[in-house]
Amino acid sequence: IHISRFTNWQNTTKKLIVDYVSRLTESLNNDLPSSTKSIYSVFERTWYKYYAYVVENISTYLPDDYEDNFLTKKTFDDAKQLLVEAVSGIEVVAVNSASGDELIYPDKTEKKYIAIGGNKLSRGFTLEGLTINYFTRNTNFADSLLQMGRWFGYRPGYIDCCKLFTTSENIEKFHEASKIIEDLENKFKYLAGLPGRTP
Repeated sequence: IHISRFTNWQNTTKKLIVDYVSRLTESLNNDLPSSTKSIYSVFERTWYKYYAYVVENISTYLPDDYEDNFLTKKTFDDAKQLLVEAVSGIEVVAVNSASGDELIYPDKTEKKYIAIGGNKLSRGFTLEGLTINYFTRNTNFADSLLQMGRWFGYRPGYIDCCKLFTTSENIEKFHEASKIIEDLENKFKYLAGLPGRTP
């Protein structure tokens, strides 16, 4: 979660998220999965709003030679039975100089983090297995934006789970920066194709 470069906002956000995860865990353990007023129905609406279409149609957006044996169609019922397990063991950390929190990935052990941060998470930092990013920070510099775009570390079977929630302004800025990079790549290819010349 990137909402501010200021540590006090990051640490305040951490407290709110810790409280939310606690309430979420309690609801998942106590609500009836079949009730329309349960947390399960909230998850179902979220599934159909953000995931169902992508999960069901991801293969149409991938190259013909793309192979990922773990990328299979799933339904909400498939996910529903895993929600209690998914929420258990989540650690919420504020990665900044004031909190003292750290992201530590133990060998051969699964770890689930919700990481809140600013500069430490935004400059060339890739989170292992990241699937969801809330990014509302703002920048006017293309290099900073591209560094902040290095969010998702690839894992087989997870391409349909990756989500970025951001502002329309950030999307437009990233689009413009991407066009500049593509133009630069095309110029390198052109120069490399000239006889006896290299970029």
